[in-house]
Amino acid sequence: MDKELRKLQLIDINILNDVVDILEENELKYFLIAGTLLGAVRHKGFIPWDDDMDIAMPRKDYDKFLDIFSKKLPPYLHVKNFMTDPTFKYYITRIIDDRYKVSELRNDNKAESITNVSIDIFPIDGVPNNKILRKVYYFKVLTYRALISLIQKENIDTARKRSIPEKIIIDLGTKLPLKKFFSANKLQFKIDKLLKKQSDDSIYAGTIMGAYRLKEILPRDYFGEGKSYEFEGRKFIGPAKYKEYLSHMYGDYMKLPSKEQRESKRHFEII
Repeated sequence: MDKELRKLQLIDINILNDVVDILEENELKYFLIAGTLLGAVRHKGFIPWDDDMDIAMPRKDYDKFLDIFSKKLPPYLHVKNFMTDPTFKYYITRIIDDRYKVSELRNDNKAESITNVSIDIFPIDGVPNNKILRKVYYFKVLTYRALISLIQKENIDTARKRSIPEKIIIDLGTKLPLKKFFSANKLQFKIDKLLKKQSDDSIYAGTIMGAYRLKEILPRDYFGEGKSYEFEGRKFIGPAKYKEYLSHMYGDYMKLPSKEQRESKRHFEII
C-alpha cells in the first residue's frame, strides 16, 4: 500500500474516533455508510486503495450535533458546510482537521488540489410514501442539485461516465450565465428546507445528497437500530441489514474489483 495513502487513512480514523466519542457520549445515532461500511464488512477497515470516510446520521441527531455538540470537538477539528461557509460546494458536512493538509496528485504527478484532511457526515432523510409525491420531490431536489453543479461548472467531473442526455444538459447548462440568476448557496438552503420537511417514519430514507443520488434511497429498516462492525481495531455502528444495504449499493459486494480497478488514480502527500 502507498505509504502516504496509509498516513491519510490513519488521520481519517483519528477524526472519526473523536467525532464518534462525542456522538456516543451524547447518545446521538450514526451509521457507517457507503465505502466505509463496505470496508468494515469486507476488510475490517479501509478498502486498501480508498481514502474516503463517510458516516450518516438521522436528521434529528445530525441537526443536534451541528447545533450543540459539534462545539465539543477538539480545537483542531471544525465543521465545514454550506451554512458555515457560503462558498462550500457541497450540501453535506465535512469535519476538517486543521493540523493536516493533503496535496492530491494524479498519475502525471501534477498537484490538482490542496485541502485539509477530513471526513464526511450526511443527514438521513425520509422521502414521501406516495409514489407521485415522491417523484415530484425527487425532481425538485435533483433540479436544485443540477443547478448548483452547473453554476459551479469548474467542479464538474468531466472524466465520469454519463448518459447522452446528461452530457447535453451539462454542455448547454455550462454555457448559460446561470450565476447571474441563481446563487449556489441559496439553492443549498432550498434543498435543506425540502429535506427537513420529510417524515421521520417514511418507508424509504437515505442520503440523497450523496454521490449516488437516488440509489442512496432505500428501505428505512435497512438502517434499523444499527449493528456493531469492526473498523481499524474499533467497533462502530452501521446499518442493521448490511447485506441488503451493500447488495443494493454495490451488487456482489464481497467480490474484489479487477487489479487495475484496485489501483487508485489518485496519490496523496501529507503536507
